Amino acid sequence: MKPEKREIALASALGLLAGPCYLVAGPDKFLTWYAVVLGGGIFSTVHWLKDLKPSRSAWFVWLAWPVVMLTGAAVSMVACLFIQKLFLRG
Repeated sequence: MKPEKREIALASALGLLAGPCYLVAGPDKFLTWYAVVLGGGIFSTVHWLKDLKPSRSAWFVWLAWPVVMLTGAAVSMVACLFIQKLFLRG
């Protein structure tokens, strides 16, 4: 897999982990837990960065990374909050 695709996949995965982190940690500790998840995910893949060569696609990845992660986080949070409300109501 190309390094650019790995970075986008990582951004998606880290974004999608926002909802489960919120459910497990609760609203008061969510930011701390999610910061640990983000830091661990980014730190564990730092060696991928040496494979990225300066190019147009690398710039696209760096511009798209936060958008992809935030979109995944928003979808994950909405889904998990919906599931949480569904179970609390029933």
